[in-house]
Amino acid sequence: MAENTDIPTKHFLVIGKDPDILKTVLRLLNDFKKASYSAVGSTDIEEGKRLFDQQPIDLVLLTNGLDEYTTGELRSWFNKRKPQVKVLQHFGGGSGLLFNEITYSLQSNTTDHGTDRFA
Repeated sequence: MAENTDIPTKHFLVIGKDPDILKTVLRLLNDFKKASYSAVGSTDIEEGKRLFDQQPIDLVLLTNGLDEYTTGELRSWFNKRKPQVKVLQHFGGGSGLLFNEITYSLQSNTTDHGTDRFA
């Protein structure tokens, strides 16, 4: 099957504390054939920040294992660096929910750094 090169690539940064879940989310995003996604990620917050600064990022996806304080700090940090980048908290629930959350977030005209739309 030929890839659709007319679709602009969306770049994701995924940060979470569970290496197995991070690996799974990265695989799902990078292998998703219905859209052109490119994802990088880390279980290390400082490495995640470096990736955010070094690469084009359209959406930050926060996964499990991050406490409320860390999540808030990250949202604030991302917002100060690149306020146009959306931040999404993903709590799990399978690939269908993940892709629905991402689609909704990318189509939304607002960024949301302070609260979780999908909590």
